Amino acid sequence: MINGVLSFWQAYRAPSVDALIPALYLKGISTGDFSEALTAILGEGASGLSATNIVRLKAGWEADYKAWSQRDLSQKRYVYWWADGVYFNVRLDEERTCVLVLIGATEDGAKELLAVVDGKAPNPGAI
Repeated sequence: MINGVLSFWQAYRAPSVDALIPALYLKGISTGDFSEALTAILGEGASGLSATNIVRLKAGWEADYKAWSQRDLSQKRYVYWWADGVYFNVRLDEERTCVLVLIGATEDGAKELLAVVDGKAPNPGAI
């Protein structure tokens, strides 16, 4: 039991909670509903996580993604590539959201995630 020894912020920074916040966001929880959702999951101590904090966290995730997506791969050698699209019905858009993923295999057989970008499913009548 935390019992006042650890602040909510310290408990919040636990790896399982660090994964929970992006997962809720990806599941379509709106910024304004995070406080209520986290309170339901983590208890009353989570009520201090405001919409402003969620927006700040989201900006951090976006900056991390931008840095990762612009990393230098020029010294890497890939002998095999996989490309795939994963489709979601997140937020119930009329167009199906697609995440395009590129994975490369190095000469020693290690697989690396090279790219993840969003897209839309093709129009069925256009194929």
